[in-house]
Amino acid sequence: MCSSCSDFQKKMVSFGCSVLLILIAIILGTLWPTMSSQMLHEKLVLKNGSVNYQNWIKTPIPMFLEIYMFNWTNPNELHRYPEVKPHFEEMGPYVFQEVHERVGLVWNNNDTITFNQRRTWRFDRDLSKGSLNDTVTNLNVISLNVAYFERNATTLEKMVINKVLDWDGSVFWYNKTIREILFEGFDDTLLDLLKTLNNTVKVPFDKFGWFVNRNLSDTYDGTFTIQTGADSLENVGVLTQWNGANHTGMYRGKCGEVRGTTGELWPVMHSNKTNVTIFASDVCRSLTLQYIDEVTIHNVEGAKYVGDDQIFDNGVKYPETACWCNSPPAKCPDVKPGVFNASACKYGSPTFVSYPHFYLADQSYRDAIDGMTPNKTKHEFYIAIEPHTGIPLDVRAQLQINMHLQPIKGIKMYENMPDIIVPMLWFTQRATLTEDLANQAKMALVLPKLGIYISIFLGTVGILMTGIFAFLTIRKWSEQVPYEELLR
Repeated sequence: MCSSCSDFQKKMVSFGCSVLLILIAIILGTLWPTMSSQMLHEKLVLKNGSVNYQNWIKTPIPMFLEIYMFNWTNPNELHRYPEVKPHFEEMGPYVFQEVHERVGLVWNNNDTITFNQRRTWRFDRDLSKGSLNDTVTNLNVISLNVAYFERNATTLEKMVINKVLDWDGSVFWYNKTIREILFEGFDDTLLDLLKTLNNTVKVPFDKFGWFVNRNLSDTYDGTFTIQTGADSLENVGVLTQWNGANHTGMYRGKCGEVRGTTGELWPVMHSNKTNVTIFASDVCRSLTLQYIDEVTIHNVEGAKYVGDDQIFDNGVKYPETACWCNSPPAKCPDVKPGVFNASACKYGSPTFVSYPHFYLADQSYRDAIDGMTPNKTKHEFYIAIEPHTGIPLDVRAQLQINMHLQPIKGIKMYENMPDIIVPMLWFTQRATLTEDLANQAKMALVLPKLGIYISIFLGTVGILMTGIFAFLTIRKWSEQVPYEELLR
């Protein structure tokens, strides 16, 4: 490096390098926390070009929608209830690959972004247990809704409804293929009757199907406004408005507030929170999950949050959930625990939501029918999140759609029906972090410590070099001084 230099000059260069390494180590160790925070902020803040933005604009994690149908095996025996209970057999899963895209982005001046969500589903025959041409038998949702919406109609109107039901040949159950009952939908003259008879019901479709008009729709899920995290990473993805408002207007007080995240973008938490909240547009409400344990996915540690029995309570067990009851306060609670009245979200239809197979629900729901086998391992609703980056590691969002079958006076087909909750289908939206994305998460997690490790290494090398330089200098000096001089 310095072949023409004297020994003294070489020593001075070596000493200078060691001191420089120590100074770099001190400066790096002092400034790195701020530098790493800024680098992490650039990766996680929601802005065009950031890592979080790229992972959010079109979700890179493979997602799947698994749908299980309930086939009613003895509908003709319903008149013998409760001697013969309705029996249901689970069909499926019918698996669809799911892709989420954000469209119509509007960047607001208050560190928020407004957007719509486009969801795409494609049937995966290899992962499915069954074909879309399979036939399922269950409640005739259309005739049930016609009867329910007209339950308070005049005697004359009910006579007209009875005539139409007789003329149409409708029964309280039907056989339909999976493709019809899910995405394709099917025509029914009763839909036109429903629109004609009840002006208060705004049915936005001409065919019935649980997912009809949803595939590739930019508007079905509504319009979302979330925080970008520009002010703080603890606000990344936090929902501020849905359909232009911070309250759904469907439930009283706090229960109607638009809270949480959409489930795919989470704020930095630094530590495991006691709970997290997801806003599920499918049911027009928030779902608060409770922290239960730590999990590891591809060597990335995270916190697991699960849905407990409080989510679908309306004041029976937990007084703070009383606002989920849509009846007048004096009549609340009006539903036994474990089943949520989602009619306000479903155009007034008697639709109720629960966990699959009435998991964590009141025993009476399962006792009223046959075929329910709740299982924690299979039916638990949960999400696992890496808290320091907000990256979702594993998601199992599982809900069951049910219809309320009840006697309706004046509608002959439903006058003698039992009052029971009938399971229609349940679904799982699942996504698990890939190994490539796990490696990205590991890099983000090691970033705050990386500079510290480097500064420790450089400082250690500098100190060792200084020590060696001092040792050699002292030894050289001592060798040049006579022994007798050292004794004086």
